[in-house]
Amino acid sequence: MRLSELSTASGVPIATIKFYLREGLLEPGTPVTARQSSYDDGHLRRLRLVRAMQQIGGMSIDQVRNVLFAAGESTLSRHERLGVAQYMLPPLVEAPTDDPLWDEVHGEVLALMTGLGWLINDFSPSLNALTRSIVALRRLGYRDGIEHVRRYAAAVHPLAEGEYRFIDGHRDLDEAIEATVAYTVLYEPILLAIRRLAHEDVSARLHHRRPISPLDGVDLPPA
Repeated sequence: MRLSELSTASGVPIATIKFYLREGLLEPGTPVTARQSSYDDGHLRRLRLVRAMQQIGGMSIDQVRNVLFAAGESTLSRHERLGVAQYMLPPLVEAPTDDPLWDEVHGEVLALMTGLGWLINDFSPSLNALTRSIVALRRLGYRDGIEHVRRYAAAVHPLAEGEYRFIDGHRDLDEAIEATVAYTVLYEPILLAIRRLAHEDVSARLHHRRPISPLDGVDLPPA
């Protein structure tokens, strides 16, 4: 297909496709004439992946490039290739250089993961994100964060197993990376929404025994 047809099929503007080509995020097409190249379904899949990583995953061009580089490294395992995609997703939290509370909580989080038998890299970005949240709870006076994490871990791990079976079922690596990005980014708001709905249900059962809007009869101050 021509560049204009690739643009139509993907919904990506021609100027953006040319930018991806210049940045090396998309392989050049097959030359047809001195000024025209032909593109195929492989280009369409790769373009879809790049857009997913940028628009859904919120990755920078450099982060997208890192994922694509890892995907092309035959010396890396499938776990490593898909892991790079997940490691590039926000939030990317850096550990502070001098914070005793951070060090204490990070050690507790690592000990919890070890106790659960989870095979987690000590430098996983998600460990820092988890540590940051528990540190914030500690500073507000809530010291039961680790026990909550233990219960969440028990509930979430079976869900993660089911999701990963779906992701790993994509034998095409680009499709598997896209699924990693989509499942990680788009299902996290779903988990959050379900948790809040569960809170609403528990509160309504405890106080009213029926569904009721917390805003009924409340005159909120004007914005």
